[in-house]
Amino acid sequence: MESLLDITLRSLWISGLASLVSFIAALALSFSLARARESVANVVAGFLESLVGVPTTVIGLLTYMLLYPRGPLAPLNLLYTPWAIVIGESLVALPVSAVVLYRSVRRSLSVVSELAASLGLTSGGLFGIVAREIIPDLFTSYLVGFSRAIGELGVALIAGGGIQGYTNVLTTAIALETSIGNYEDAISVGLVLISITALITLALKTIGERIWRSS
Repeated sequence: MESLLDITLRSLWISGLASLVSFIAALALSFSLARARESVANVVAGFLESLVGVPTTVIGLLTYMLLYPRGPLAPLNLLYTPWAIVIGESLVALPVSAVVLYRSVRRSLSVVSELAASLGLTSGGLFGIVAREIIPDLFTSYLVGFSRAIGELGVALIAGGGIQGYTNVLTTAIALETSIGNYEDAISVGLVLISITALITLALKTIGERIWRSS
């Protein structure tokens, strides 16, 4: 097995970037839905909630179909690269990040919209006020997306291939070591995965609460 440090660093940058992309998309989507008609917004929000439970193997297959040699994104030559995993993990993390954000954005928008209208704020100014009001929820949204991304296996295996030294991440390393009977190594990698998720969650939630209290 390649260095555990290399696998860990690769997992961090791939899942960190994927969850950042999904977070930005979720924030824009949530703000748009919060300003849309409630009936329409509720339908879309319900659809997003249903997507949270979609198995990551299905999303991995979708990513593969997009990137394989006859797929619509074939010219990009991204299949079995870290970028394929970034794309797939972004799709994995987007629904859960959006579900967390939508309710918070809508609740905050209902409180501050009248104030914003009286002050003549633009959409950008209103967005800034809402964002400051829901800072803890912003961090929570990113964290749940990151946890979903770094812990998934389907995308990393199907679209990434689990190639040693290139696309092998923590989850594919666990699967590989288990398949060849190296249970001690698999457990070690699993403990690293759990530790990373716990530490990053604790750190970001602490930072988010401090920023919110000082704002």
